[in-house]
Amino acid sequence: MRVAISLLVCMTLGIAQAMPARLNFDAGAQRPMMGGQLYHDKTVTYYPYTVRQHAPDSEICVAGSRQFTGQVTVTENNSLFFWFFESRNDPKNSPVIIWMNGGPGGSSMNGLLKEVGPCSVNEHANTTVLEPHSWTEFANVLFLDQPAGVGFATVANGTDFPDNVAESGEDFNRFLQTFYGAIFPELAGNKLHIAGESFGGKFVPCYADYITKLQQVASPNVAPVPIESIILVNAVVDTLGAGVLGYYDHFCDKDGKPDMKYPFNETACRAMEVDTPECERLSALCVETYDPNVCYSATMFCDDHLGKWLFGDIVKGGRDAYDDREICQDPPLCEDFSGNSSFAVFLNLLHIKKELGFGEEFTYQGINFELNQKWMESRDAFVPSTREVSYLLDKTPTRVLVLNGNNDAVVTTEGQKRVFDHLPWSRQAAYRMYRFKEWQWPDESGKLTVGGEMKTADKLSFVSIDEAGHAAPQFQREAVSFLMRCWIAGGSERDPRCPL
Repeated sequence: MRVAISLLVCMTLGIAQAMPARLNFDAGAQRPMMGGQLYHDKTVTYYPYTVRQHAPDSEICVAGSRQFTGQVTVTENNSLFFWFFESRNDPKNSPVIIWMNGGPGGSSMNGLLKEVGPCSVNEHANTTVLEPHSWTEFANVLFLDQPAGVGFATVANGTDFPDNVAESGEDFNRFLQTFYGAIFPELAGNKLHIAGESFGGKFVPCYADYITKLQQVASPNVAPVPIESIILVNAVVDTLGAGVLGYYDHFCDKDGKPDMKYPFNETACRAMEVDTPECERLSALCVETYDPNVCYSATMFCDDHLGKWLFGDIVKGGRDAYDDREICQDPPLCEDFSGNSSFAVFLNLLHIKKELGFGEEFTYQGINFELNQKWMESRDAFVPSTREVSYLLDKTPTRVLVLNGNNDAVVTTEGQKRVFDHLPWSRQAAYRMYRFKEWQWPDESGKLTVGGEMKTADKLSFVSIDEAGHAAPQFQREAVSFLMRCWIAGGSERDPRCPL
């Protein structure tokens, strides 16, 4: 498994006569109320599912709003797991945000319990506490474990994991059909935003591209819910451009970044100057061809000649690629994503697993490294998603928001800025010409704080976030929550202080 990609981890058929009406949940019993059959409504197919409702102050998550967990069987062997929270304020009219972590192989329970969810795990890993700056303050938020095999999403014994975005995208589409068609049909009229972090920059644009193309031809095999926007959080749409080709700017700009704690030395910077042109050439060839083998070869060269200056320092006490202000505690990911991490310990408590619908024999893992390896071997992980982003900007009403923590060393803000400056779309020239400007966010007292830089051209907005590493919302919950509230708000609901 190549370090550059692995670092992105931190993811019997029966037929009924008609679709049932709105599900009636027994909140007291907190037990599954539906599932077991594949059934049809006219020409639309919904898939077997189970759903549990949990109280707002449930021991599984002190959320401050109603919450639902469940599984949707999307193929004979694959099931996806979701944890859905109603908005704390006006859920009937609030938009829906679907959150997916990356990897490939990273569980979205990480995003739930450490970044944007309504609760977090306490220091003893035995209960949760309410998070005041959750995205559920203003949106209905669904955390999805996918592809099948990640986190609480499962594959049948003896079957292979999905190892490419075409396969996992079909599963995602089937999930949406069932979620909107059978489980929460009343939400189909609410605006939909899809957010992805890290390798979610591959998942989200590709899934949105697939779904919108089906919608444009009025396919019966897609949920008829327009995608209002996609949100890319420290997310790679061009692995080389956002990664190794940003390392020189990130670590060698001593004049522009005098406060960098751990810059590269002169030897490393000079060597990178020599090898950057060839990496740039190969990277451009990858983006142009979308050929998995071309992209794999480009990655091998760039990792070996540029990436080595970062990867070689990722040792205990060395560099933390997720936060350039810190030293690495647990290489190679510099954080424990195994069953020993606090949120994984909590999710593996027997009574918690039972509430989520799993037995004692099931072990939750924050990252499925075997699935990650399968994606590496298929080489689909090395192919960018820039074409899909361009398509969404030019051929659909979907808006695109890019958020990037400035202390992320594996998906650098410097690299990301170049990637989106070079992204071909109808407003590319205008977007590239616009200069970045400071943006501010208000704390609870109303005091404004500079949060980073941003610029917008038409449907594309790029926001950098100060004092934030790879998982930007984890570092700056309040600031990122303010940005998201601005992004989804409209009309009279919009805060006049919003930078977006």
